[in-house]
Amino acid sequence: MKRFKLLASVAVATAATAAVFAFAGPAQAGSDYSHAQFQITFSLNCNNPSAPCQQVFGLGGIWGWIALMPNGTGNAEVTDCGHVLGGGGPGQSGASHVSFDPTWSMFSSPMAPSPITPTDPNGEYLNIANNVGLPPFPATYGHYSVTFMGARGEVTIAP
Repeated sequence: MKRFKLLASVAVATAATAAVFAFAGPAQAGSDYSHAQFQITFSLNCNNPSAPCQQVFGLGGIWGWIALMPNGTGNAEVTDCGHVLGGGGPGQSGASHVSFDPTWSMFSSPMAPSPITPTDPNGEYLNIANNVGLPPFPATYGHYSVTFMGARGEVTIAP
């Protein structure tokens, strides 16, 4: 009899747990960007000391995430890190981070508007107001790669 009660308790607990998972809603992140029209992740890295990119903007890279809301506002997080050959000196290498709330707009162009902007297959681009030197991004959802003076860039545009 004790064994039957134990099995019945386990069965009830299992059924209750299954019901919780069956009727649970989707997981939500702490910040709600589920209504973003565009979410952008990007990176641009110069890792070759003999590549031309090293002479222009140094070794290292820039990485970021941007959420653009339908009302023309957004949220952005950008980090960069630079390295100097031979050790350099104080202030010549290291990382920095900036958070900002940009405004944005979309425009059409028959060609990519900058050498580090991947070509959008539909000729649509996102202009994001910023003070960190970010170029326009493609507006068509997808994954893009770009090479510029030996630097390699990756961009993902998602809803």
